[in-house]
Amino acid sequence: MLYLDLMSVDIDGKQQQLEAKRLHWFSGLFVVLSITGFVNWLFFPLPPFLEQLLSLIHTLAGFLFSLLFCFYILSHFRRTVGYRRPVILAIGLLLSLVIFYLVVSGYLLVFFGVLERLIWLKDSHLWLSLVTVFLLFAHVLSHYVTFPERRKLVVPSRFVTLSPAINSTIFKTLTLTTVTALLVLMLDNIAKPPVEGVYIEDYQYNYGASPFAPSLAQTKNNEFIRKRDIAGSMACISCHQASGEQWLASAHRHAADDPAYVRNINLLQKSRGTSATRYCEGCHAPVALLTGQLTAGGQHAGMPGTAANFEGVGCMSCHGIRSITGAEGVGSYYFSPRSDYLFEHSSNPVLSFVNEQLIKLRPALHKQELLPGVQKTSQYCGSCHSQFMDKSMNNWGWVKMQDEYQAWAASKFNRGKEARLTHPENKQCQDCHMPKVTGQDMAADSEGKINSHYFVGANVMLARQFGNEELYQLTVDFLQQDKVNLTIAPPKDKLSRQSFFYAGSEQSTGANYPVAFYRGEQAQITLLVSNHGVGHNFPGGAIALKEAWIDLDIYDGAGLLVYSRGDLLANGEIEPLATVYKEVAIDRFGKEVWRHDLFDIVGRSYLNVIPSGSTDIVKFEFDIPDWATSPLSISATLKLRKLNQKYHDWVNEQEEVKGNPIVDIARDAIKVPLSQAPVVIAKEKRHLPMQ
Repeated sequence: MLYLDLMSVDIDGKQQQLEAKRLHWFSGLFVVLSITGFVNWLFFPLPPFLEQLLSLIHTLAGFLFSLLFCFYILSHFRRTVGYRRPVILAIGLLLSLVIFYLVVSGYLLVFFGVLERLIWLKDSHLWLSLVTVFLLFAHVLSHYVTFPERRKLVVPSRFVTLSPAINSTIFKTLTLTTVTALLVLMLDNIAKPPVEGVYIEDYQYNYGASPFAPSLAQTKNNEFIRKRDIAGSMACISCHQASGEQWLASAHRHAADDPAYVRNINLLQKSRGTSATRYCEGCHAPVALLTGQLTAGGQHAGMPGTAANFEGVGCMSCHGIRSITGAEGVGSYYFSPRSDYLFEHSSNPVLSFVNEQLIKLRPALHKQELLPGVQKTSQYCGSCHSQFMDKSMNNWGWVKMQDEYQAWAASKFNRGKEARLTHPENKQCQDCHMPKVTGQDMAADSEGKINSHYFVGANVMLARQFGNEELYQLTVDFLQQDKVNLTIAPPKDKLSRQSFFYAGSEQSTGANYPVAFYRGEQAQITLLVSNHGVGHNFPGGAIALKEAWIDLDIYDGAGLLVYSRGDLLANGEIEPLATVYKEVAIDRFGKEVWRHDLFDIVGRSYLNVIPSGSTDIVKFEFDIPDWATSPLSISATLKLRKLNQKYHDWVNEQEEVKGNPIVDIARDAIKVPLSQAPVVIAKEKRHLPMQ
C-alpha cells in the first residue's frame, strides 16, 4: 500500500506542481476580489473615485479569476475525485457551484449593470460572497481534519498544493493590483479633456449682479457651467434608451426649436438685445443661459445648429437641478453639474466604455445627484411653469403671469390643504404628466417601468410639427380623459304647471320635468363646464396664445340650423360672441399684446379660466322659429388648440407651422321636443264687496 502511494505521488507530481501554481494565483486573485468587494460593501459610501477604482479592479480581477477558475477546478477535481472523503467532497462541490454562480452573476452585473428590477442579482452576489468565504474555510478545515494517516507518511504536508510560495504570489498579486490602480488614476488624469472656456468676453450685466438675470437661475458662486456638464443628452440615451426616445419627441426637447419660440426669441433679441433672452432661456434653453452665451456676441437657442437649439430642455437641464430657490418661477432653481466618474468625457472609445460600465456598476452616486427628492415635487415643476414680470423688464411694475404651481397649491390635489377638502390621493405634477410606463431602461423599477418622458400635456401642435403621431395620439387621449367635462343641463318648461300637494318618493317617476320648448318663443340652454380632474386652471400655461372654447349647435328635426355659437370664421379665428377660455394681455397703453412680446406686458384686460375643482356655468339664449320641427338636437363641444389663429399666422410668416390641430376635449348632446305654445286667456278679476 505504501508502494502504491509512492507511485501515486510520483505520477501526480507534475500535475500537483501545475495545480499549485494555479492555486497560488487563484488565491491571490481571491484575496484581491475579497478586499475590493468587501471594502466597497462594508465601508459604503467611500469617496466616489475610490468606489469606482475598487469596482474597476474588482471587475478586472474577476475576469482573470473566472478564467483561472475553470482550469483550476478541472485539474483539482480530476486529482481528488477518487478520494474517499465524502464530507470534503460535498463541501468542495458546493463551493465550486457557489463560485460558479458568483462568476456568472458578476458577468451579468457587468453586462446589465446594477438594475432596480434585477436588484436580487446584486444582493445574491454580495451575500453568496460571504457564503464562499465560509465554505472555503470549512473546506480547508475539513481537509486538514480528515487527512488520512497513511498519507502523512508519504507527503510533506496535508496541503500538497500549498507551499510557502503562495505568500509570495499573493504579495505579487497585491503589488500588481496596486500598480494597476495607480496607472488607472494616472490615465484618468491624462485622459481628461482640457478646460474649455465657458463664457463670452465683456459679458453684459444689464439686469443686476447675477449673470443669469432676469432669469432667477443660480449656480455655485453664480459661475458659468461648462458646456460638457449640461449638454450632450444623446450620450444619456445609450443607457436610458426608453426615456431618451420619449424625450426626443417631447415638448421639452423641442422647447427651443418650436417655431413659435424661435419667432418670439428672435423678436426679443432684436428689440431688447441678447441679454434679455435670458428671461426665456433659463427655462427654454438652460444650455445657452448657464454656459454664458446670452450676451452680445453670443448665440441664443433660437439659432439652428447650436446645442441649445437642438436640446431645448435636455437631460441635465432637469436632472442637474439640485434645489428650488423660490416659488416665483422664471427659472428659480439651483443647478449643479454631476460628479465625474473615472474617464468622464474621454474621447477614447475604450475609456468611454469603461466610464459607462462604472456608472452601471456604481449607480448610487449617479442616482443620488441626478434624482434628488425635490424632483418628485410640484414645486420643482413650478420653477419654470410659473412666471412674472417686474420693473427691470417691463419698465412698469410687477405683473404676475402664468402660475401652474400656485394653481395646483390651491387645488384639491394638494394634501397640505384642509383635510375635508383634500383629494383622497395627493397628486403632484409628475403623477399626471409623467405616469409610469413600461420601458427598456436602466432606470426601470422592479416592475420594469419608468416615468414617462413624453411629458404629455396639451401641446398637440408640437407633436404634429415634428411628425410624432404616437405622441400626438397620446396627447389627444390625455386631453380626453374626462378631467374636464361638459354637461348640458336639462332645460325647463316655463309654462309647466306646479302642484303644491305633497308627493311621496314612491310616486316619483325619476324623469326630469319639464323638458319642452315652444315655437316662436325664446329659450335658454345652460352648459356646465367642470374642471374636476386637472390639477391647475383650465386652460393652463401660456393662455394668451392658446384657446379653448365652446362650440354649440342646435338643429331642428329636419336638420335645419336653429342656433350656433363658437364657429370658426373664414380666416380661422373664432367668432366674436363665442365663449372662449383665454387671456388677453395688454401693454401700458391698454393695447393687446398678441405677439407674446412679454417685456411689453403690464397687465391683462380679459381672463377666463376654470380653476381646479370649479365649474363654469354658461347660459345661451336663442329664439325658436315657428318653422322648426320637433325635436331640437342640441350638441355642445369643448375645443382646444395650442395657438390662436392670429398668433399662428404671425409665426408662420417666418417659421413654418405645419399644423395647429383642434382637439375636442368633451362633448354632450340632448334632444328636446317642440310644442306649440298654448294660448293663455286673461281672466276677469272679480273683487268681493267689502263688508
